Amino acid sequence: MGNKLNNIMSLIKCSECGKEISDHAVTCLSCGNPIHGQPTNVVEDKKPVDVELTSKRWKKKFLWGIAFFIGGWIMLFKVTPLGILLMFIGVVIVIIATIGRWWTNG
Repeated sequence: MGNKLNNIMSLIKCSECGKEISDHAVTCLSCGNPIHGQPTNVVEDKKPVDVELTSKRWKKKFLWGIAFFIGGWIMLFKVTPLGILLMFIGVVIVIIATIGRWWTNG
């Protein structure tokens, strides 16, 4: 019967937020403050981050492609064949820049 009395949980106040919590708790459920100065053993789910080192060359080509496409779209209303040609060139440049970025990043 003595063991059962030792297992009874009592409530203590959190030193950080003042809420009542179990004396067996590792951290306060309200604010996360460690109880009794114990470090928490919470493992964060850290996933590796892939950093792509794209050179400025491919970024410039991509922007040039977008610029040609927008210029072609604007010219489409005035000079239709020139607008279509500029849009086509813009799309080709964007595709080449996208493939180039993919190729250099492995």
